[in-house]
Amino acid sequence: MNALSTPTAPPATRTPAATNTPPAVRTSAARTAPAVTIPANTPPAVPTSAAGTGPGAGQQPLFAPYTSLGDYTRAVAGGRGPLPVFTGPRTDLLDGIALAEEVYSGLRTPEPCDTGVVAGGPLPAALNALIRPLARHWVDDPHDLPDTGSVLLVGVYAGLRADAVQHTLDAAHATGRPLSLLTGRDVHSLSWMAAKQYARVTPDAPVGVLSELDTAAPAPQADVWLGAADVHRLDVRQIALGQVWRRVLFHGNGKDDQLNLGQFTLCGASPAAAAPGMPGPRCAYGLGCTKPQDKLIPARGIRAAELVLANCFSGALAGHAMYDPKYLILLNALDGPAQTVVATLTACDGQRPENLAWLTATADAGSAAVAMNRQLHDINPYPAFVQVGLQSSGLGPSRPHSPADTHTRTADAFESSGPLNSLNSPGSSGSSGISGLSGPGTAGGAREGSADTHEDVPGDGTGNGEEGAAAPYPPLHRLGARLSGLLDSGLLGPDYPLRPRLRALADTVLRDAVRTVARSAPDAGPALAAIAAETKSLDLALAHRFAKHHDDPVLAFPTYFGERSTAGTPVALDTPCACGRPLRSYRRHGRVPAIADTVQTVCARCGDVANAHTGAVELRVKAPAEAAAGSTLHVVVEAVAPRDGTLNLGIVLPLYLDARVGPVLRRVDAVAGRRAHAEFTLDLAPRATPQAYYFCPFAVQDLGVSVSRVHFTVLPRP
Repeated sequence: MNALSTPTAPPATRTPAATNTPPAVRTSAARTAPAVTIPANTPPAVPTSAAGTGPGAGQQPLFAPYTSLGDYTRAVAGGRGPLPVFTGPRTDLLDGIALAEEVYSGLRTPEPCDTGVVAGGPLPAALNALIRPLARHWVDDPHDLPDTGSVLLVGVYAGLRADAVQHTLDAAHATGRPLSLLTGRDVHSLSWMAAKQYARVTPDAPVGVLSELDTAAPAPQADVWLGAADVHRLDVRQIALGQVWRRVLFHGNGKDDQLNLGQFTLCGASPAAAAPGMPGPRCAYGLGCTKPQDKLIPARGIRAAELVLANCFSGALAGHAMYDPKYLILLNALDGPAQTVVATLTACDGQRPENLAWLTATADAGSAAVAMNRQLHDINPYPAFVQVGLQSSGLGPSRPHSPADTHTRTADAFESSGPLNSLNSPGSSGSSGISGLSGPGTAGGAREGSADTHEDVPGDGTGNGEEGAAAPYPPLHRLGARLSGLLDSGLLGPDYPLRPRLRALADTVLRDAVRTVARSAPDAGPALAAIAAETKSLDLALAHRFAKHHDDPVLAFPTYFGERSTAGTPVALDTPCACGRPLRSYRRHGRVPAIADTVQTVCARCGDVANAHTGAVELRVKAPAEAAAGSTLHVVVEAVAPRDGTLNLGIVLPLYLDARVGPVLRRVDAVAGRRAHAEFTLDLAPRATPQAYYFCPFAVQDLGVSVSRVHFTVLPRP
């Protein structure tokens, strides 16, 4: 994008931006807003809104806050005037109401969902009266929902317990049904969300994408586009807060309390009261933020009808969130002007394809979250995005149907969208599912495909080079595939220290795979023994690198291979996650031969808790969920090897965790199919910052790598 275009008044015309504006960024003219607050002495029975805001100075405000339930009830019963909001003692909601007067210019009749259900207890009758028109039919229990049609789940945040509604979320995702939540941190926030559903966004407000991760060219559907380079050199705070948005998407790394945008952070900290005894981020303990105060962007300050929080765990539901609701970015956003917030329930690998799916979504999709999940299913085959609120008034009208639209709206669109996918898609020749998967962490017992069923069997029946639990040597086919993934996929750079040894081993494997060696017992034995010895030595070398270098590129294989693979159908595992919740596992098939197949295991609360090469060691980890700064966290790693031999076990810590692992590495002689135990300690420094962390146990055998992710919280030192 070589020029920057700016909507003027009227917004139908566009003029070039000033010459000193960065040329790579498409942006719209900022509409600044004066800071407006409700006077503290406003009588509770009198609805009050910010002066001079809304559709025009002097016009009646769109929203009316009430502190008294009785006054709110009478306003709802009256059926006229501004949209009533039961704020009660929540004076912080008044800021969101004032900002909303600038976002919305009138009223609308929202398209209702087909079926609604209220979960978590009864709501005030007046609030129910505002919510009932948002669904055509209501049932008393989520289990009574029909098998077809769109769904609306209603309840305060604490009432929509993730474990209770996960089945409903999974079922809707499996069938492609639009599902929306209507929630808030309490009944007052829920009342505010209900009122916003009836508002219509001001016309001609821009659509924006602000991404810390997207390095490609701006998409023409966005009026404002900040890519990775722009986010690191521009005032993102001013751009985010300085204008009214029709729809805006923020994309970056983060968790349930924040979304990072270069040196800026979209922040979830709220004026709402803290919940006693619940952990929080470092700011909850008076330690400030990891980012400068002037770089924080309050999510509730974004003036948008539709707001997307595209980072991991941004929309974690009650029981799944790591932190006190006071700090959850989803709840912060719901307290602001947005009538629709799209967030992520768990770990999410959303990237440019999902951003573009959101940009081009229309009312036909049923919800923006449905459009994004459909695009995402090839890498995250589970409900990642969820929509809170009905379809926003910022979503454009449906396009005329064309034959091409059918292709993009099917659940299999990404699978069949190009020639690369036709080579290795699930169900195609040469690939297999994960029905043989055993264990929670990796593919213990899983086969690598139809080719594996006849792998490395010698001609004389002596057993040299055979596959199976008692095989004395690593199977050549599997070893060769792993070497190809390390050397030929682009995962490792040309200067990687172990590359020469890996290349030499790959050449040896290729040389000795010739049938005159592999099927001749006198020659096969010594050749396979030499390969096994060098493989064992390289296993140890890799493990030492992992223990010393948390950023070793081999450890990036889950993301690198995952982005170049297609996910198979998830399979429920018998073993639960460390948090006690169910696990699902699926195989990721490389789109091209150089991309090794991997297995990912996910928990709805913890995200991806295990990643491994197919057929690699299975890991199970036991550790406390909390530990105080200055204390010791005891970790037990249980490993099940697919083949007799030596396992190399260790733990990788994130760079920002002030702790030491002991010992650095453990080597265990394992018997195939039996659990081998190894114990480690994490000595937390007294100055370790209280917040949520994770650590990553790993195992290496036959160049197959298994990595688990275990979440825990560091509490303040007693």
